[in-house]
Amino acid sequence: MPKSTKNQIKHALAGLLQTKRLDDITVTELVEQCGISRQAFYYHFSDLYAVVDYGIQELLDTLSVSDPDRWREPLERALTLLRENRTVALNVYRAYERSYVEHDLRRWAMPLVEARVRLSARKYAVTEDQVSFMTELLTQGLASIVLSWVERGMPSSVIERLDDFDILVEGALDYTMERLAQKNGK
Repeated sequence: MPKSTKNQIKHALAGLLQTKRLDDITVTELVEQCGISRQAFYYHFSDLYAVVDYGIQELLDTLSVSDPDRWREPLERALTLLRENRTVALNVYRAYERSYVEHDLRRWAMPLVEARVRLSARKYAVTEDQVSFMTELLTQGLASIVLSWVERGMPSSVIERLDDFDILVEGALDYTMERLAQKNGK
């Protein structure tokens, strides 16, 4: 079956998520909305969560960045899209375990944070292990900020928080990298 059927299912689910939580939607309701059979649905997806995963992965693929100097742009775009689609995002988020969402958020954000860490690290003689440690630490902090914002219902733009996080990272990262280089004797 063509990819258009997968996208039709994805879009129909997004429409239903405008008014219902994910765990209140059934496959029967979704296939009726799409005008397809259950067999067609199960040909493409194992369950509703797989549809959500497909949609999220498609979105994240469009938000990748190849230039490490532009590490923040995809993060801002992703958070802006979440805010613009707050109802859908919250209706999905509330159906998932926080640890699942946190894992996916960290996995996606880690390369962005790593790009930022490497921008600072290239000025200092630090080890790969130290770069990895700083990346892990800052990714965890960023994930905590974003999840806290989502749990509060995304009350306002998170960009201000990102600005504050970036200021903290900029100062702390350079200071820490310098100290690590001194520790390394270089």
